[in-house]
Amino acid sequence: MRASDHRFGLAAEAYIFGYPLVSSVRLQTRLAVDGVGTAAGRGFNSFYHQRELPGPNSEFVNVDGDLLSSMAQVDLTPGPFVLHVPDVGDRYFLLMFVDAWRNTFSYLGSGSGGGGGSYVLVPPGWPGRTPPTMTRIDAPTRLLTVLGRIGLADPREAAEVYRLQNGLHLHALDPDARLAEGPPERSKSVCDDLRFWEELRIWLRAFPPPPAEFDHARRYAPLGIFEDPSPYVDPDPSLTWSLRGGLRAGRDGLERLAQVGRAQRNGWSSAPHALDFNLDFLGPGTRDEPAWRMVDREQARIARAMAARSPFGPTHGYQSVHATCLVDGEGRRLTGAHRYTMDLAPPPAAMSWTLTMYDAPGYYLVDNPLSRYWLGSRTDGLRVRRDGSVRVLIQCDPPAAGADEEEQANWLPAAPGDFRPMLRLDCPAPETLERDIAPPSIQRID
Repeated sequence: MRASDHRFGLAAEAYIFGYPLVSSVRLQTRLAVDGVGTAAGRGFNSFYHQRELPGPNSEFVNVDGDLLSSMAQVDLTPGPFVLHVPDVGDRYFLLMFVDAWRNTFSYLGSGSGGGGGSYVLVPPGWPGRTPPTMTRIDAPTRLLTVLGRIGLADPREAAEVYRLQNGLHLHALDPDARLAEGPPERSKSVCDDLRFWEELRIWLRAFPPPPAEFDHARRYAPLGIFEDPSPYVDPDPSLTWSLRGGLRAGRDGLERLAQVGRAQRNGWSSAPHALDFNLDFLGPGTRDEPAWRMVDREQARIARAMAARSPFGPTHGYQSVHATCLVDGEGRRLTGAHRYTMDLAPPPAAMSWTLTMYDAPGYYLVDNPLSRYWLGSRTDGLRVRRDGSVRVLIQCDPPAAGADEEEQANWLPAAPGDFRPMLRLDCPAPETLERDIAPPSIQRID
């Protein structure tokens, strides 16, 4: 049996359109129910706080060596929720709000204002009034993720960061509100091959996108995503073939795009505009400016689907910029068999900068005798030259006996094998964002 060419092509398009919603709701539900790593699930509307100090034995890859995270999966179906945020002083702090379609729609923290205080998270269409003493944050969907990060310059600061994390908490605005139940579940009568389409059908209704995107979704009506009851319980065989084949084609298309990789300069790659696909709902802390908006909606849909392939965490470039490197200035793979230097002359203007070391391809923090996983502007004892520049020594073994103070203070231990450093700029200054961000190349010195 052949799939309908028309519906096959529609299904491939619809997969890319719907993947951010389906993957996000699945992830939000799993995190709420099953928990994060070995931590038990806390349900909806309750924060998980990272207590484990970052290190080579962390459960996750790509962890920030100088941050501790907090996260809550929020279900506003019962009504608005009050979010209490502690005053963190001059410590780096970020809260980001991500809707069910993977759009980051609001920020609070060091780079966007909105520090300690009480905020009201309001679901779409809620007609009530919020207390005048609280700042209102309207959510585009009833299901969202709140992800927080607090700076940790030294393990001795952990107790203070834990205290600040405990100051992050949620409660219903209405004390008599019913308990959150999470997203509606798919019909158990739908086979696994059509699970994606059934979830898209249900969650598209529960968490509709902005009007412009909903109008676009109508082109996929021949696939049954607007029908009720479900057309996937006893599906038409030709539709089933189209949906199965289209899903594979859409998924393979995203995988091919992921393999293309990012453009490099000086061996570094970064994507400060990867989240510019949110074109419709930009709340407090975001920048509704042409420089931070993709022009083409089709490009935005593809970028949103690409972002949804990764866990929650990336930010717009005006909040933080991440650049990664796998090769030296001559294009040779970075490896612990050699010694390198990197000259930041001077580091780009930002609230803070951090150079973190990971192994490759695993991307775990690198074990070393100093338990030093990163260097940056908050590093105690970092040697800065008179012109404001910083020379970082990158090698597997400690500096040789008799090495000068700069080499000892600015040594960033590398993995014995391949490694991948990452430079992060928090709250980059306008002059940093106005130019093409390209860290200097890493130079091999042996």
